[in-house]
Amino acid sequence: MNKNLHKLFVISSPSGGGKTSLLKAFFEDQRAKEITMSISYTTRDRRDGDLEGKDYFFISEKDFLKKQKNGDFIETANVFGNLYGTDKNFIYSELQSSDVILELDWQGAESIKKLFSDAFLISLIPPSYDDLENRLRGRASDSDDIISKRLSQSRKEVSKCLGFDFLILNDEFDRALKDLKDIIFNNLDIMSFKSRVSSELTKYLLDLTK
Repeated sequence: MNKNLHKLFVISSPSGGGKTSLLKAFFEDQRAKEITMSISYTTRDRRDGDLEGKDYFFISEKDFLKKQKNGDFIETANVFGNLYGTDKNFIYSELQSSDVILELDWQGAESIKKLFSDAFLISLIPPSYDDLENRLRGRASDSDDIISKRLSQSRKEVSKCLGFDFLILNDEFDRALKDLKDIIFNNLDIMSFKSRVSSELTKYLLDLTK
C-alpha cells in the first residue's frame, strides 16, 4: 500500500447525493486553492454545462479501453454503460505537492483505499431515498428509465458508503458544506468528527435496502 506525501480524499455518494454541487462550493473557498481536484476520464455524453477538462475529460470508448489496457488508470468503473477512469500518473504526481480530492463512486473509493491505506473516504448520506429521487428528477439530465436504475442502485451504494471514514448528512447544504470544510481544512480525525448521521437514520436506510 502506498503512503502519501500529502492527503488524499475520496468523496462519494449515491447518484443525486449532491457531491458535485458541494465540491463546487467547497472550491470557491480561498483555502481550497492549494488543493487539487482530480478530473476523471469518461465515455458518457456531455450534459448541458459540462466543460472539457474541468468536469471530465470526454473520450471515446475505443480510446478509453486503449488507455485502460496501457495501465493508465488507477481505478475504473462502469456506471450504467458509461466508463469512468482516474489517471494514475496525475494522482501520483499531484500528491507530491498538494492534497488531492477525488469524486468517485463507492467502487472507485474502495479501489483507492486498497492502494492508499491512508486515504480518507468521505460519504454524503441522504436524509431519505425520496430526497435522492427529488434531486435526480430536479436536475433533469436522465430519462425515467435511467433514474429508476439509479434509484435501485442507490440502496446498494448507501449500504457501502455507510462504512466510509467520514459520513456527512446532506440534509442542509450549508451544514453539509461546513462538515466537509471541517474535515479537510481543520484536519479532523475520524474520532474528532461529530457526524450528524444518526444510528436511527442508518438503520432506516439499511432496512430499506432489504
